[in-house]
Amino acid sequence: MERFPASACLIFVTLAIGSAAIQGGVFKELTTPLGQQIMRIAKSAEMRSFMDTSVRPCEDFYGYACGNYAAINAATSKKDTSIRQLMFANYLRRVRQVLDEPRISTDRPMEVRVKYFYESCLDTAALRTKQRSHLLSVLREFGGMPAVEGKSWDYVGFDALEMMAQLLRRYGKLTLLGVYVVPDHSNSQIKRLQLGQRLDLFESDELVNLSKKLALKMRLRNLLGLSEERAGKTAEEIIELESELSRSAFDHRMNRDPRLIRRLTTVSDMSDAYGPILNVTRFVTSWLGSEYNLPVFESVPSYLFQVKKILLSTPNHVLANYMLSSLLTDFEITANEEQQKVICHERISELFPDVVDHMVYHSLEQQSPHIANEMRNLWIELKNSFQEMLSSPDIEWLEERTREELLEKLKGMSFEVAGGQAVNFEELYGDLVVSSADYYGNVQRLLEVKASNLRADLMRESSSVNYYYGVTDSPIYETETNLVVLPVSYMQHRYLWDDIYPVALKYGTLGFTLAHEMAHGFDDLNRLYDSKGNLNDNWSALTKVGFELIKNCLADQFSGMRYGNLRLRRLESQAESIADNVGIRIAQSAYRKWLDQVTVEDTESLPHMTQSPDQLFFLSAAQFMCSDIYPERRANFVRHNLHPPYEARVFAMMINSPAFAEAFQCSNSTKMNPPDKCLMY
Repeated sequence: MERFPASACLIFVTLAIGSAAIQGGVFKELTTPLGQQIMRIAKSAEMRSFMDTSVRPCEDFYGYACGNYAAINAATSKKDTSIRQLMFANYLRRVRQVLDEPRISTDRPMEVRVKYFYESCLDTAALRTKQRSHLLSVLREFGGMPAVEGKSWDYVGFDALEMMAQLLRRYGKLTLLGVYVVPDHSNSQIKRLQLGQRLDLFESDELVNLSKKLALKMRLRNLLGLSEERAGKTAEEIIELESELSRSAFDHRMNRDPRLIRRLTTVSDMSDAYGPILNVTRFVTSWLGSEYNLPVFESVPSYLFQVKKILLSTPNHVLANYMLSSLLTDFEITANEEQQKVICHERISELFPDVVDHMVYHSLEQQSPHIANEMRNLWIELKNSFQEMLSSPDIEWLEERTREELLEKLKGMSFEVAGGQAVNFEELYGDLVVSSADYYGNVQRLLEVKASNLRADLMRESSSVNYYYGVTDSPIYETETNLVVLPVSYMQHRYLWDDIYPVALKYGTLGFTLAHEMAHGFDDLNRLYDSKGNLNDNWSALTKVGFELIKNCLADQFSGMRYGNLRLRRLESQAESIADNVGIRIAQSAYRKWLDQVTVEDTESLPHMTQSPDQLFFLSAAQFMCSDIYPERRANFVRHNLHPPYEARVFAMMINSPAFAEAFQCSNSTKMNPPDKCLMY
């Protein structure tokens, strides 16, 4: 088949339509028949450039769909590559557009603050001259960092518990203890204080720890001016302490059953359990500025005992260096005149992900007002298809009472695009003072506001949903609110679908993504929760056995696969494989319904491509997972990532889909159509 590089075709589009048709990397509306045909040719060229048609689709569908992707988009030592990363890179270009727009009188107060913050980030001279002095002044609020102060540091007067509490109170920094405001698992409307394990900790291997040491060593040298020897020794002590913490950490990513990681108790009972060295009552009182007598969740007792052991056995200067090192990354920023705008776009996105998403959402909505409604309609179609699947008598292991509960949960499940909902930003950021000439001061004041918000969350009655724990660059399912959230980058529709592309592409990319997250509500981790986000593990023994049989079927499939010369490990949780397994069938069912309603299928094709509509659906779904991982990172990916490699996911999705075998007419003697399939729901 004749193949044209996508880049060459896009150059042709630019010449044919003119540079005025392109703004910020996003094509404007192309309404002429010529413009639409050129866009279809460009999409065809892109899809064909990724394919390796020498591979038979019934033997290796990932190789067929994505065999040439790595040659075109090779991973580097700095980053891996995927379609999603391309979308996020272009999202950052959109961030650049909204931040570079001049301030106007109709800007909302929070948008004005963000733009002032952005201006302060562009002042490279101030970034260079003020960084170290400002950071040192912040560290000296807590007695200074021993690695910097040397013999003048007050070793005897150091109080580890008090420093932990004040770092959390002043700047929201979690050090040895995790402190969170979480929904009660029996009643998600009630907020509880959770004390114990930090949720960002899980055991790392030696290679990861070495990488952390080198990065921290460089940070200590560049930010604080430590000598090579002292920076190296300090970094080694800090990472070793964190490794000790991680050894007793429960990997909450593997199992979200709250009964395994937390229990309801009181602060005073925790103080009795962990003794004076880890006096939780004193810590909480110092953090809040008052006593706290309501029930709290104690999270992972083994971790808390490890914290107690570390406090007893670790030298004071190591504890202080470890705690204060939590502030370094906040004040770390590169000053580079040529790249400063790019640096600041990314930094502002990290600091204000909710506000920036809100600004980008409305920018994209103004450009294409119909997109949001189109996504909502697709969501409804997918829910209807899943409802039919769950209602099918073919699911013999699903007892009727459980089936009704699952249908109720599906009915109550909602969807939104990040940044698309009304948010009271004044409630969150109203106290934030921003100066266009004081970047480090702005960072400091932002940390103070976020620290204050954590305390306020305990008392705040607002029912608004907050899923921002950082930049939302991947779709998520929020358990406690039964909500699917799509990153605003997915509104850049021409990367995935368009009115002038075959509709198969919309269902195979956006449709599959939404269906995958929808299915997460019913995976092995989230099935424990009801439609209101409350823990409600009331499945009968018979239903659980049926579910576990299919889950183990999926686990067996993946543990038998290889990624290059690496054998995939058997994961305890099969949440991602369940979501893939169910999501592809939901999306395919919804597409078939749409296809059955149209009288002419001529639009369901692309120039120079012979695939049928059903084949285009599966091809687009597979190509949305085209990726390349740098060889030196592949072993670490296999060992630690909860997602199997994309090519393994594509393989498992397709071999378990009867519709795939039918679309490509794969006989049951081919690899992609084994006689035994795992069909969840």
